[in-house]
Amino acid sequence: MLLNRRNKHDATFKIFSFYNSKVNRKVPRYQRRVFRKFGFHVHHVIDENFSHGDFLNHICRTVKDTRYLIFFDVDCVPVSRKWFAALMEDLRQPDTIVGAAQTANHLRDGKNLYVGPFFLAISTEYLARLGYPDMNMTEDMDAAQCLTGTIRGQGGNIRFWWPTHVEEEQWDLYDPPERKRFGLGTTYNGMVYHAFLSRFDLAD
Repeated sequence: MLLNRRNKHDATFKIFSFYNSKVNRKVPRYQRRVFRKFGFHVHHVIDENFSHGDFLNHICRTVKDTRYLIFFDVDCVPVSRKWFAALMEDLRQPDTIVGAAQTANHLRDGKNLYVGPFFLAISTEYLARLGYPDMNMTEDMDAAQCLTGTIRGQGGNIRFWWPTHVEEEQWDLYDPPERKRFGLGTTYNGMVYHAFLSRFDLAD
C-alpha cells in the first residue's frame, strides 16, 4: 500500500482517495491537480488487494492523528472554492456524518438512502465512539452503507448533499415523497462533482 506525503493541514483534516491498477492513471493525476488548484492536498492510497470497503476500514481504523477524515472517490472532485467551508460548517455539529446522498438501486428496492463513500466526511472521534462499523459491501448493503445506518440507529446527524445538476440521469435517488435522479456527471450542492464510472475509461 502506498500512502503519500503529509501537509500542513493534516492535524485538522486529511483527504483520502483510493485507486488500483484498473484505474486510468490520468484520473488520479487530474484529481490531484484539481485539489491543488483549490489549495488542498489529497492523500492517494494505492493498493491492489483492497476492496473499496477495505480501504475505508483501513483509513477509519488506523488514521487517528487528525480531527476529520474526508473521502473522495478518485473520479470525484470539488468544483467550487466554497466546498470546504460548507463541509466544515456541517461537520461542526456533534455526532455528524456529511456527504453525497446515495441509493443502491439494486438493493432493498432502492429504499436505502445513505451517505455514499464517493464523498463522505466524519470526525475520527465520532468514528471511535461508533466502534468503527464495517464498511464492506454485503448482500444487503453497499460499501459504507452500514455507517449511515449505524448513525441513524443511534440518533446521530446525517447531513446529505443533494444533486443540483446531472449530465446524464440514470438512477433514482430514493427520497420520499419526492424522487430525485442522479447519474453520470452529478454535481452535489453545486460544489462537488462525481464522474460516475469514469475511472473505467467510459467518460473521456
